[in-house]
Amino acid sequence: LTCILLLTLLTTPATHAQTPTLEFAPTPLSDLTLKQLPDGVVEITTTDSDPYLYTKLLPKGIDLTTNHILAFEYFSLTGTGNIQVFLTPPTQEEFSVHSDGLSKSEVWSNYSIDLKPALDRATQPLEKLRIDFGRRAGQIVQIRNITLRPKTEQERTLELRKEANKAAELKLDRIIHDYLTTTFPATITHIQLDNNQIQIKGKVHREKGDLYAVEIPLHAEVTEIKDFPTIQPINPNLLGKFTLTLPRFANTQDRLLSRWLIVRKTNDGYQHLSHAHYIDDQTPKYDLPDEIPRNRKGLGGYSPGRPVSDIKDLDIAAVTINIVLNSYMRTQPAPGHTPRQYNGHTFYVNDAAIANLDHSLTEAAKDDLIVSVILLIAQAGNAAPGSFSRLIAHPDADPDGIYVMPNLTTQEGTTAYAALIDLLAERYSRPDKKYGRIHHWIIHNEVNSGWVWTNMGEKTALRYMDTYHKSMRMTHLIARQYAPHPRTYISLEHNWTSTHNPKCHTGRDLLDLLIQYSHAEGDFNWSLAYHPYPQNLGNPRTWEDTLATFTLDTPLITFKNIEVIDAYMRQPKARYQGKHLRDIQFTEQGPNSPQYTEQSLNEQAAAMAYCWKKMDTLDSITLFHFHNWVDNRHEGGLRIGLRKYPDDKDDPHGKKPVWYTFQALDSPEQEKV
Repeated sequence: LTCILLLTLLTTPATHAQTPTLEFAPTPLSDLTLKQLPDGVVEITTTDSDPYLYTKLLPKGIDLTTNHILAFEYFSLTGTGNIQVFLTPPTQEEFSVHSDGLSKSEVWSNYSIDLKPALDRATQPLEKLRIDFGRRAGQIVQIRNITLRPKTEQERTLELRKEANKAAELKLDRIIHDYLTTTFPATITHIQLDNNQIQIKGKVHREKGDLYAVEIPLHAEVTEIKDFPTIQPINPNLLGKFTLTLPRFANTQDRLLSRWLIVRKTNDGYQHLSHAHYIDDQTPKYDLPDEIPRNRKGLGGYSPGRPVSDIKDLDIAAVTINIVLNSYMRTQPAPGHTPRQYNGHTFYVNDAAIANLDHSLTEAAKDDLIVSVILLIAQAGNAAPGSFSRLIAHPDADPDGIYVMPNLTTQEGTTAYAALIDLLAERYSRPDKKYGRIHHWIIHNEVNSGWVWTNMGEKTALRYMDTYHKSMRMTHLIARQYAPHPRTYISLEHNWTSTHNPKCHTGRDLLDLLIQYSHAEGDFNWSLAYHPYPQNLGNPRTWEDTLATFTLDTPLITFKNIEVIDAYMRQPKARYQGKHLRDIQFTEQGPNSPQYTEQSLNEQAAAMAYCWKKMDTLDSITLFHFHNWVDNRHEGGLRIGLRKYPDDKDDPHGKKPVWYTFQALDSPEQEKV
């Protein structure tokens, strides 16, 4: 196969010495051709197994002792093999650096590689760079804004934390694994939360000694905590059963998010006798009905600015809305911000941001749409210490990620994150729908591609899920204070037992771990938001996918083999409380039309019909949110919309055949169309 790499470069001179931009030289080239396209885009087509190119001469006067980070933004549907950068002269192995390849990313992502190890060995002045893009064909990449820049403060901090924490992280991984897999002699069987009290029930069986139920705040590591905020004596009956009733609030602190653990006091401290256990049930503020979508058709990325006539014309029943949380609150007063109390802390709500969200949600409510919000946290970047954005962003997040995991490592970060979820849950659960309704919560995005979409630094799958599970559980508990039926969804893309980046985790591994946490610390009714894109996002002929097989060990789950995700979730271990089938929604996917030719457009529509026919036999899959609504020029040449580009010269915003196919689904016209 021929591999085409599209690279967008800044070709203007560097504006200052700190961030000089680079250009590619037209010759010499190896196993590739180079073509300049409009708008500064360079198209590179590799023709064999050793593709590389050179930069032009580096800007004069560049200080490489400072500017030793080669950085760029990229877009890739396929990813690449490992990248190698040579210093030239002399273009020898010892004067090069290696890096992981580019992972798949359907949006512009950051990538960087430190040249300092090679520069420290250099024996000649550096003139230019040679960049190798792996050894495989069939890879498509876009790159822009190539620079040589200094290491950022965030990168320096992360480097120090990474080295300091590496051994501790691996040790904690082993400890948590042992904790989850241990069969303890005692159990907490149920925790009920009401407006003013918590009732804890459990069994200690034949355990003797000084027994206690202890409280563990959500941010604390259950295996590491030594000082418990609450230590309550247990007096079991003859059968070893006990019931404790405690106040819900202690010194203004709501115990909603706390876990509880049975321990025995020893000379050395406390011995764990059970797994920790979260609240199982609570009495919600409002007795709202469980709203069910009238059909399975949804749209992703809803906002009133889109062609909203499609909502009625397509008979759309549900939508997703992205919420980037950073801008909704501050920790300090500011004009246009309203103070709000949470757990003894005062935060300041951004009135304009909330008004914009109100607008989207009230418009959705007018059309009786079921709304699932996708919770995203942007990089903290240069946010000041103590700022809301800094508090809620995970401190280990690498700047290569677009979005990050919440910071649940400290009480301050946990409180800030919880305060915003509480605001959203309360505001959008009102019976009168004054501001609209949030029905369900998708927790972050494509966490098996977490390096790109929910970055937490380099973590084992278990350490990653330990934090992600807390984020899911927190949202579940806060949302159910106000309504009885909202569900939280784990978001996964189509890599099932494979990954496109060694810093990511497989979808199946993460689901297995989430199930393990649910069994150990009290099951809750979470659900699955899956993205079964075709194997190659650019190719709508998904029935030709070679990596989508009909076993639970399949590398990918695409439109071709969606039966596999249904089979996995039907296993007793995956069911809620071992009995109830969990909801599966396809919350972001769509087949592509590579061109606007008749064949290409019809193949896009055929892929949609193909997937839906499979869904007709799978009652576990309740919604299909089509992405993208309209073709987008910023998606690397993909045309995965129901409509054409808004600026298409022949048919702007034109309805594609897939639009009419989607319109007919779940209607009397379905079979005919």
